[in-house]
Amino acid sequence: MMRLEDLAFAPVVLPLLGAAMAFCAKAFLKGRATRILEYAGAAVGLGLPWISFAATFQAVMAGEVLQGVVGGWYGGVGVLYRFDGLAWLVNVLGYSVAIASWVYSLGAGPRGPTFTAVFLIQTAALAATAMTADLFNLFVCLEVMGIASYVLVASSDKPGALLASFSYLMVSATAMVFFLLGVYGFYRLTGSLSYVGISEALRTLPDSGGTAALVSLALVTAAVAVRVAVMPLYGWLPDAHALAPHAISAVLSGVLIKTPLFALSRVLLILPAGSLAGEMMGYSGAVTALAGVILALSQKDAKKLLAYHSISQIGYVVCAWGAAIAAGMATETGRIMMAAAFLHAFYHALFKGLLFLTVGTTTDCAGQRDVHRLRGAARLLRSWGGERIPLTLVGFSIGALAISAVPPFNGFASKTALSEAMKGSWQYGLLFVAGIGTATSFIKLSRIYWPAGKGVVGRPRDAATVDVAGYPRDTTTRATVLLAEGWLALLCVAGGIAASPIFAVVYRLLSENGTADAVSLGLYSWPNLLKTTLTLAGGALLFFGVVSGPGSAALKRIRERSLSFHGLFVSFAFGTAFLTWWLLYGFRFLR
Repeated sequence: MMRLEDLAFAPVVLPLLGAAMAFCAKAFLKGRATRILEYAGAAVGLGLPWISFAATFQAVMAGEVLQGVVGGWYGGVGVLYRFDGLAWLVNVLGYSVAIASWVYSLGAGPRGPTFTAVFLIQTAALAATAMTADLFNLFVCLEVMGIASYVLVASSDKPGALLASFSYLMVSATAMVFFLLGVYGFYRLTGSLSYVGISEALRTLPDSGGTAALVSLALVTAAVAVRVAVMPLYGWLPDAHALAPHAISAVLSGVLIKTPLFALSRVLLILPAGSLAGEMMGYSGAVTALAGVILALSQKDAKKLLAYHSISQIGYVVCAWGAAIAAGMATETGRIMMAAAFLHAFYHALFKGLLFLTVGTTTDCAGQRDVHRLRGAARLLRSWGGERIPLTLVGFSIGALAISAVPPFNGFASKTALSEAMKGSWQYGLLFVAGIGTATSFIKLSRIYWPAGKGVVGRPRDAATVDVAGYPRDTTTRATVLLAEGWLALLCVAGGIAASPIFAVVYRLLSENGTADAVSLGLYSWPNLLKTTLTLAGGALLFFGVVSGPGSAALKRIRERSLSFHGLFVSFAFGTAFLTWWLLYGFRFLR
């Protein structure tokens, strides 16, 4: 009989098996047999892991930790893994979006055995990142995940995709060099690479390892912060997410930038100075939420607007996550903040994935992505996309209302939970202003569906295969595209309606022993509904300022600011140096 510990490792093994099947289909088969084996591999890699999630749910709900060493080696040599409530939640998040994205790719592309294999390798790496219990193995998982992402971004045939992938590669590779230096520092001090071994050894050293331990922690944290894309380490993300294929944009935004964050929490929660690093990350998250929405408002490219909103929304998550790390998971406050952070991370993955897919479908049909020029997209989807029922428009509307925190959609629940957790802090005000900006952004983006006015229309299909910007056009809306959009839209609605029991499950899974008392959200209280009303009203008023002459001119200057590789590297150096200063001196200075 298979042990639960073996089933817990299935989300890593099964996608790799599915990838091997897809590669075999590419290498040895032709025609219909190739598709059959490829689809079978996708079913093995994306479908069968759900059996593992179902089988292990009761154990992790009870606080049980399923752990082991890959290959039967002893812990000092083999690859350690730890499957607990956090790993279960991150895996469910990743697979929920991955299934929809792969199904969408069947209709909108890219498709084929090679794409499926690389996509499954990325999915396996995401699962492994959430489960690893060793710093060096975390480095390996992040690198595998990154390499797969570079390839998938570059698989787009949009102009600039290769450069965006290369930019992502260079910044990430540089950051991971410093990650390795941090790993070396911890190993030199403790003689261990496991999270627990490092923590236990540091606590026996004078001053918990002193300056060397703090610098090592800063290097590891800053390198992961690059993957999470918080300020000022966000510069690689907009082009990578905007120029990737739509299905990959959904995974990158919904899953890729969150998994390293929750993996890092395993490290910070047990290291002596981890709470200080988490606190600074939380502060950066609040600034990121506001700065990201300002940058999003300035964009005229529809997908780049969504990409900058990924930065803003991850700011919400990091803000609560950092506060939870600072408070500690042994406290009720820490558990509530971490549960709110994960709930928003999960719900953001759903509604942002939906937005990337629906906006991608719309702009492909229209032949352009300029939100200032494109109008009448709903008519184009009907006449040129073949949608008798406006399913893409409905999906976009659900996603836009969700990210704008309109009840009863899931974004209202997660943002309300997060705001309640942060109430009373200075970060709360920044998040409220960012919420107003979010509402404005999606009023601006929704104009692409408004009836076409004089001189501003989307271009219908013609003899050309690309539009004036060089973007390829595919104006046929296939059943798999609508199926993927419908699945995510359904989850956005269901997640909002069932938010309270879902939050209770998340809170229980993140508690240390699985026995924490349930916490009520109280979503539909008058103060929360009043806040939502004020946010939407403020967003509508700000929209008129944004489209005014002075507002448009100011946003244009922001949009056309200079970006370069040099700036990306300087931002990383500055962020790492500031975090190091904070751990060494800043905390004591400010206190």
